[in-house]
Amino acid sequence: MKNIPQTDSWRSGLFTEFDIVTAFGESRAALGELFDCDMLMSARRSASAGKPERFELCSTARVSLAIIHALWRHAGLTLRVAEQALSNWPQVVVSVARVVDFEPEASQDNSASWEPAHADPFQFFGPFAEESLPVAAVDEYIDLIDARFLLWRKPKHGSHGIAAAIHASQERLLLDPQDAAAQAHFLEAAGFLRRPAEHELIWLGSTRDELFRPTSASSGPHAPERLPTETLMAEAGSAATLATNYRSKRSVNISLAARVMKRRALGLTVR
Repeated sequence: MKNIPQTDSWRSGLFTEFDIVTAFGESRAALGELFDCDMLMSARRSASAGKPERFELCSTARVSLAIIHALWRHAGLTLRVAEQALSNWPQVVVSVARVVDFEPEASQDNSASWEPAHADPFQFFGPFAEESLPVAAVDEYIDLIDARFLLWRKPKHGSHGIAAAIHASQERLLLDPQDAAAQAHFLEAAGFLRRPAEHELIWLGSTRDELFRPTSASSGPHAPERLPTETLMAEAGSAATLATNYRSKRSVNISLAARVMKRRALGLTVR
């Protein structure tokens, strides 16, 4: 479906209620609980000079909101637990935001505007990229396992590094389409997108009694396929098999959730 053309809310970081509703493709009534979550409450800015009330959301806040909404809708987590999980693991949001709002190295020092222009090396936000398709080599996931354990799966090769390599070679090819070295670098970087997905597995924690209980590693180095605590190991079984041996799993593509929200916010088509 073609979205209603939007104001420049994604780039400015200022969203009205209508902008948020449209970005999620849902009604205001359906998103009532979301508007009461702590994140949006703290981002709320009073109406002034005839302008409607707005929400001020930086790049990571926008992506965080998209992930919270996806975990709520598709994994059945409460908004409170989803917010707690991301607040304990800000690395998750930063990792996704670095690709969704990819910035070339040259833009890192650009302080002229609050929200610098972003490049789009994967062409996620072109006018013709209508279908909401996963990209196995670069997408990140949060799995809810056995209705309790949260597992973050992120590509081992590093999505941002692939994006940076593609962008750098594209910039060189714009200057000289016959640059053989740039052509080779582009093909090498793009080749990663065809590889089978390899993920680093990071246990975020567990949920019980409407609370998120983070692993002790949430602020330090994390080991793949490690259960949150010794207590949970006794309940869940072997630390080496819980990621693949479970009673139930709900998997949420958090990268795709952020991309779809951004496309709608930009007024682009989403099918």
